[in-house]
Amino acid sequence: MYFFAILYLMTWARRRKFIYLGTIALIFIILIVWFLFAHFYKPPNCFDGLKNQDEVGVDCGGTCTLLCADQYVPLNILWSRFSKVSDGVYNVLAYIENPNSNARADNLDYVFKLYDKDGTLLSRRSGKTFAGANKTLVVFEAEMQTGNKIPDRVDFSFTSEAVWSKQISAENGLAVSESVISKEETAPRLSASVFNKTANKITNIEAVAIVYDLSANATAFSRTIIDYIEGKNSQTIYFNWPKAFASKYSRTEIILKVLK
Repeated sequence: MYFFAILYLMTWARRRKFIYLGTIALIFIILIVWFLFAHFYKPPNCFDGLKNQDEVGVDCGGTCTLLCADQYVPLNILWSRFSKVSDGVYNVLAYIENPNSNARADNLDYVFKLYDKDGTLLSRRSGKTFAGANKTLVVFEAEMQTGNKIPDRVDFSFTSEAVWSKQISAENGLAVSESVISKEETAPRLSASVFNKTANKITNIEAVAIVYDLSANATAFSRTIIDYIEGKNSQTIYFNWPKAFASKYSRTEIILKVLK
Protein backbone atom coordinates (compact mmCIF):
# COMPACT_ATOMS: atom_id res chain seq x y z
CA MET A 1 0.00 0.00 0.00
CA TYR A 2 2.80 2.42 0.92
CA PHE A 3 4.45 1.79 -2.46
CA PHE A 4 1.24 2.53 -4.36
CA ALA A 5 0.58 5.63 -2.24
CA ILE A 6 3.99 7.03 -3.18
CA LEU A 7 3.37 6.14 -6.79
CA TYR A 8 0.01 7.94 -6.69
CA LEU A 9 1.53 11.17 -5.29
CA MET A 10 4.15 11.31 -8.05
CA THR A 11 3.61 13.36 -11.18
CA TRP A 12 2.87 11.32 -14.29
CA ALA A 13 6.34 11.97 -15.71
CA ARG A 14 8.01 10.81 -12.54
CA ARG A 15 5.70 7.80 -12.30
CA ARG A 16 6.54 6.82 -15.85
CA LYS A 17 10.26 7.20 -15.20
CA PHE A 18 9.95 5.17 -12.01
CA ILE A 19 8.09 2.38 -13.83
CA TYR A 20 10.67 2.30 -16.60
CA LEU A 21 13.58 2.13 -14.17
CA GLY A 22 11.81 -0.50 -12.10
CA THR A 23 11.13 -2.61 -15.17
CA ILE A 24 14.77 -2.35 -16.25
CA ALA A 25 15.93 -3.28 -12.75
CA LEU A 26 13.59 -6.28 -12.67
CA ILE A 27 14.81 -7.50 -16.06
CA PHE A 28 18.41 -7.05 -14.90
CA ILE A 29 17.75 -9.10 -11.75
CA ILE A 30 16.06 -11.85 -13.79
CA LEU A 31 19.03 -11.96 -16.17
CA ILE A 32 21.47 -12.23 -13.26
CA VAL A 33 19.46 -15.06 -11.68
CA TRP A 34 19.26 -16.87 -15.02
CA PHE A 35 23.01 -16.46 -15.61
CA LEU A 36 23.86 -17.80 -12.16
CA PHE A 37 21.47 -20.73 -12.56
CA ALA A 38 22.70 -21.61 -16.05
CA HIS A 39 26.39 -21.48 -15.15
CA PHE A 40 26.49 -22.76 -11.60
CA TYR A 41 23.57 -25.16 -11.20
CA LYS A 42 24.37 -28.71 -12.18
CA PRO A 43 21.49 -31.20 -12.16
CA PRO A 44 22.15 -34.54 -10.42
CA ASN A 45 23.89 -37.08 -12.66
CA CYS A 46 25.81 -40.34 -12.43
CA PHE A 47 29.26 -38.71 -12.65
CA ASP A 48 29.12 -35.91 -10.07
CA GLY A 49 30.74 -37.77 -7.18
CA LEU A 50 27.58 -37.44 -5.09
CA LYS A 51 24.95 -39.88 -3.89
CA ASN A 52 21.81 -38.24 -5.23
CA GLN A 53 18.85 -39.14 -7.47
CA ASP A 54 17.89 -42.72 -6.55
CA GLU A 55 21.47 -44.03 -6.47
CA VAL A 56 22.35 -46.96 -4.22
CA GLY A 57 25.89 -45.63 -3.74
CA VAL A 58 27.94 -42.74 -5.06
CA ASP A 59 27.32 -42.65 -8.83
CA CYS A 60 26.21 -46.31 -8.91
CA GLY A 61 22.98 -48.27 -8.76
CA GLY A 62 19.47 -46.96 -9.25
CA THR A 63 19.26 -44.76 -12.34
CA CYS A 64 22.99 -45.06 -12.98
CA THR A 65 24.35 -47.60 -15.44
CA LEU A 66 27.32 -48.46 -13.23
CA LEU A 67 26.65 -50.99 -10.48
CA CYS A 68 27.76 -50.78 -6.87
CA ALA A 69 30.10 -53.38 -5.37
CA ASP A 70 27.32 -55.23 -3.55
CA GLN A 71 25.22 -55.57 -6.73
CA TYR A 72 27.44 -58.09 -8.53
CA VAL A 73 29.70 -61.06 -7.91
CA PRO A 74 33.19 -61.54 -9.43
CA LEU A 75 33.94 -63.49 -12.58
CA ASN A 76 34.75 -67.15 -12.05
CA ILE A 77 37.72 -68.55 -14.02
CA LEU A 78 36.76 -72.21 -14.45
CA TRP A 79 39.84 -73.43 -16.32
CA SER A 80 42.61 -72.53 -18.76
CA ARG A 81 44.27 -74.86 -21.29
CA PHE A 82 46.83 -74.87 -24.09
CA SER A 83 46.65 -76.75 -27.39
CA LYS A 84 49.55 -77.53 -29.72
CA VAL A 85 49.38 -76.04 -33.21
CA SER A 86 52.86 -77.09 -34.31
CA ASP A 87 56.28 -77.52 -32.70
CA GLY A 88 56.85 -74.55 -30.41
CA VAL A 89 53.47 -72.97 -31.26
CA TYR A 90 50.40 -73.20 -29.00
CA ASN A 91 46.90 -71.77 -28.78
CA VAL A 92 45.65 -70.94 -25.29
CA LEU A 93 42.14 -70.59 -23.92
CA ALA A 94 40.52 -69.52 -20.64
CA TYR A 95 36.93 -70.54 -19.82
CA ILE A 96 35.13 -68.06 -17.59
CA GLU A 97 31.69 -67.75 -16.03
CA ASN A 98 29.86 -64.46 -15.47
CA PRO A 99 27.25 -65.17 -12.77
CA ASN A 100 25.64 -61.72 -13.14
CA SER A 101 22.41 -61.97 -15.11
CA ASN A 102 22.15 -58.32 -16.20
CA ALA A 103 25.65 -56.89 -15.87
CA ARG A 104 28.72 -56.64 -18.06
CA ALA A 105 32.31 -55.73 -17.30
CA ASP A 106 34.35 -53.75 -19.83
CA ASN A 107 38.08 -53.13 -20.32
CA LEU A 108 39.30 -56.26 -18.56
CA ASP A 109 43.07 -56.59 -18.81
CA TYR A 110 44.37 -60.15 -18.73
CA VAL A 111 47.55 -62.17 -19.11
CA PHE A 112 48.37 -65.72 -20.24
CA LYS A 113 51.62 -67.35 -19.09
CA LEU A 114 53.02 -70.65 -20.37
CA TYR A 115 55.42 -72.57 -18.08
CA ASP A 116 57.49 -75.71 -18.56
CA LYS A 117 57.55 -78.58 -16.05
CA ASP A 118 60.30 -76.84 -14.04
CA GLY A 119 58.23 -73.69 -13.61
CA THR A 120 60.24 -71.65 -16.12
CA LEU A 121 58.21 -69.00 -17.96
CA LEU A 122 58.25 -69.83 -21.67
CA SER A 123 55.83 -67.28 -23.12
CA ARG A 124 53.64 -64.41 -21.96
CA ARG A 125 50.71 -62.76 -23.77
CA SER A 126 48.51 -59.93 -22.47
CA GLY A 127 45.35 -58.40 -23.87
CA LYS A 128 42.00 -56.81 -23.15
CA THR A 129 38.49 -58.25 -23.23
CA PHE A 130 35.00 -57.78 -21.78
CA ALA A 131 32.43 -60.00 -20.09
CA GLY A 132 28.89 -59.96 -21.45
CA ALA A 133 25.88 -60.31 -19.17
CA ASN A 134 25.02 -63.76 -17.77
CA LYS A 135 27.36 -65.47 -20.16
CA THR A 136 29.96 -68.17 -20.31
CA LEU A 137 32.85 -66.50 -22.07
CA VAL A 138 36.23 -67.54 -23.36
CA VAL A 139 39.47 -65.66 -23.86
CA PHE A 140 41.49 -67.00 -26.78
CA GLU A 141 45.05 -66.25 -27.85
CA ALA A 142 46.52 -67.86 -30.94
CA GLU A 143 50.05 -69.09 -31.67
CA MET A 144 52.01 -68.35 -28.53
CA GLN A 145 55.67 -69.14 -29.22
CA THR A 146 57.75 -71.34 -26.87
CA GLY A 147 60.84 -71.94 -29.03
CA ASN A 148 62.04 -75.53 -28.62
CA LYS A 149 60.50 -75.87 -25.14
CA ILE A 150 57.36 -77.87 -24.34
CA PRO A 151 54.85 -76.21 -21.99
CA ASP A 152 53.49 -78.08 -19.00
CA ARG A 153 50.84 -75.63 -17.77
CA VAL A 154 49.20 -72.32 -18.58
CA ASP A 155 48.14 -69.64 -16.10
CA PHE A 156 45.45 -67.09 -16.84
CA SER A 157 44.52 -64.10 -14.67
CA PHE A 158 42.85 -60.73 -14.86
CA THR A 159 45.19 -57.85 -14.11
CA SER A 160 42.63 -55.06 -13.70
CA GLU A 161 39.56 -54.53 -11.56
CA ALA A 162 36.24 -55.15 -13.28
CA VAL A 163 33.91 -52.16 -13.64
CA TRP A 164 30.35 -53.44 -13.90
CA SER A 165 27.41 -51.84 -15.67
CA LYS A 166 23.85 -52.85 -16.55
CA GLN A 167 23.33 -54.77 -19.76
CA ILE A 168 21.00 -57.23 -21.42
CA SER A 169 23.16 -59.76 -23.25
CA ALA A 170 23.25 -59.34 -27.03
CA GLU A 171 24.29 -62.98 -27.38
CA ASN A 172 20.82 -64.07 -26.23
CA GLY A 173 19.65 -63.37 -29.77
CA LEU A 174 22.00 -65.99 -31.26
CA ALA A 175 21.76 -69.78 -31.34
CA VAL A 176 24.14 -72.51 -32.57
CA SER A 177 23.02 -75.75 -34.20
CA GLU A 178 24.13 -78.54 -36.53
CA SER A 179 27.72 -78.85 -35.31
CA VAL A 180 29.54 -81.50 -37.35
CA ILE A 181 33.20 -82.59 -37.39
CA SER A 182 34.68 -84.09 -40.54
CA LYS A 183 38.19 -85.34 -41.47
CA GLU A 184 38.80 -86.18 -37.83
CA GLU A 185 41.81 -88.42 -38.51
CA THR A 186 43.65 -86.04 -40.87
CA ALA A 187 42.84 -82.31 -40.74
CA PRO A 188 39.68 -81.89 -38.64
CA ARG A 189 37.04 -79.42 -39.73
CA LEU A 190 34.10 -78.34 -37.60
CA SER A 191 31.08 -76.75 -39.24
CA ALA A 192 28.12 -75.20 -37.44
CA SER A 193 25.12 -73.02 -38.14
CA VAL A 194 24.58 -69.76 -36.22
CA PHE A 195 21.04 -68.39 -36.25
CA ASN A 196 20.03 -64.80 -35.47
CA LYS A 197 16.69 -65.08 -33.65
CA THR A 198 16.08 -61.32 -33.59
CA ALA A 199 14.62 -59.08 -36.29
CA ASN A 200 17.75 -56.88 -36.34
CA LYS A 201 21.14 -57.43 -37.93
CA ILE A 202 23.85 -58.50 -35.44
CA THR A 203 27.40 -57.58 -36.41
CA ASN A 204 30.97 -58.45 -35.43
CA ILE A 205 30.41 -61.83 -33.79
CA GLU A 206 33.34 -63.82 -32.38
CA ALA A 207 32.89 -67.60 -32.39
CA VAL A 208 35.29 -69.89 -30.48
CA ALA A 209 35.08 -73.66 -30.89
CA ILE A 210 36.23 -76.03 -28.12
CA VAL A 211 36.79 -79.76 -28.67
CA TYR A 212 36.60 -82.10 -25.64
CA ASP A 213 38.06 -85.59 -25.39
CA LEU A 214 36.49 -88.67 -23.80
CA SER A 215 37.67 -87.51 -20.34
CA ALA A 216 35.91 -84.15 -20.81
CA ASN A 217 39.22 -82.30 -21.17
CA ALA A 218 39.43 -79.44 -23.67
CA THR A 219 42.03 -80.56 -26.20
CA ALA A 220 41.66 -78.20 -29.18
CA PHE A 221 40.31 -74.71 -29.86
CA SER A 222 39.85 -72.42 -32.83
CA ARG A 223 38.32 -69.03 -33.52
CA THR A 224 36.54 -67.23 -36.35
CA ILE A 225 34.78 -63.88 -36.81
CA ILE A 226 31.33 -63.44 -38.37
CA ASP A 227 30.96 -59.99 -39.92
CA TYR A 228 27.18 -59.95 -39.59
CA ILE A 229 24.00 -62.05 -39.65
CA GLU A 230 20.78 -60.46 -40.83
CA GLY A 231 17.68 -60.72 -38.65
CA LYS A 232 15.92 -64.11 -38.78
CA ASN A 233 18.79 -65.54 -40.84
CA SER A 234 21.55 -68.08 -40.27
CA GLN A 235 25.15 -68.47 -41.37
CA THR A 236 27.40 -71.51 -41.57
CA ILE A 237 30.81 -71.14 -39.94
CA TYR A 238 33.90 -73.35 -40.10
CA PHE A 239 36.84 -74.14 -37.81
CA ASN A 240 39.95 -75.93 -39.06
CA TRP A 241 42.91 -77.70 -37.47
CA PRO A 242 46.06 -78.66 -39.43
CA LYS A 243 46.56 -82.02 -37.70
CA ALA A 244 44.41 -84.78 -36.23
CA PHE A 245 43.33 -84.35 -32.61
CA ALA A 246 45.69 -85.85 -30.03
CA SER A 247 42.86 -87.99 -28.67
CA LYS A 248 39.38 -89.05 -29.73
CA TYR A 249 36.81 -86.32 -29.23
CA SER A 250 33.51 -86.72 -27.38
CA ARG A 251 31.79 -83.38 -27.94
CA THR A 252 32.24 -79.81 -29.13
CA GLU A 253 31.15 -76.44 -27.75
CA ILE A 254 30.88 -73.11 -29.54
CA ILE A 255 30.96 -69.87 -27.52
CA LEU A 256 29.68 -66.69 -29.17
CA LYS A 257 30.51 -63.11 -28.24
CA VAL A 258 29.22 -59.95 -29.88
CA LEU A 259 32.24 -57.67 -30.05
CA LYS A 260 32.04 -53.91 -29.67
